[in-house]
Amino acid sequence: MTALITAVELFKAHWRWWLSILALVVIAWLWKENTRIEASLTTLQGENNSNRAVMDNMLRTVAITNIVLESNQHAKQQIALESQRAANDIKAAVASDDCAARPVPAVAANRLRQYADSLRSGTTASNSSQPDR
Repeated sequence: MTALITAVELFKAHWRWWLSILALVVIAWLWKENTRIEASLTTLQGENNSNRAVMDNMLRTVAITNIVLESNQHAKQQIALESQRAANDIKAAVASDDCAARPVPAVAANRLRQYADSLRSGTTASNSSQPDR
């Protein structure tokens, strides 16, 4: 019991010294925590920047893909429209001609089929995932 009384008296006599030691311990602990949190923050900021770069690249890729798809769709529509116009022009040109009623010669029909097949194979070579319709 006397040891406890002596410790209390010692603390009372030197409370400023003990308070200074306690303050230094708290400051050291806070400094260490601050350093650890700053390191975590730096790591997270680096990961965030990396993820942002990946996301930006992905969005840019999607935008480019959309532009290409729109261009291809527009080109297909223009080709279909031009083909329809050509068919209508040919029908109008041969409507009153007597040769329109006669069968097409086999040589000419074969040549037209070869030409059509070459057009189809040219488009499937550039996009083989979708069949021609």
